[in-house]
Amino acid sequence: MSKKDKSKFKKQLKAQILQDMQKFESENKTETPEVQPSIAPTAPMTSEPKVAPKITPTAAATSAIPVDSEINLPQIKYDLKKTAIVVAGMAIVIAVLAILDNKQSILTNFGNTVFRVLHIGS
Repeated sequence: MSKKDKSKFKKQLKAQILQDMQKFESENKTETPEVQPSIAPTAPMTSEPKVAPKITPTAAATSAIPVDSEINLPQIKYDLKKTAIVVAGMAIVIAVLAILDNKQSILTNFGNTVFRVLHIGS
């Protein structure tokens, strides 16, 4: 996929997300939860407990909110592939160095040289 196609795809994806968000917000504005007023006592001192307001559930309260992982899934896959490539590359480099060190003692000689140049140790 070329860069132009990627940017076009990203723009379409952003536009779709904005449309979904606007649709979700408009649904929330039209369907507000109904609150029944509490019963106010007529006498100042009554032994009856106060009744709390009852809120009836609406469709907006139970509607599904778009999950963020669905939106960023392509980017997450890209990052995971990139990380896997870097980790595999590092593992290959370490394996090659270990094999070379066992055969020719390259790392030991390098370490001794570093210690001598930096005057580390006695």
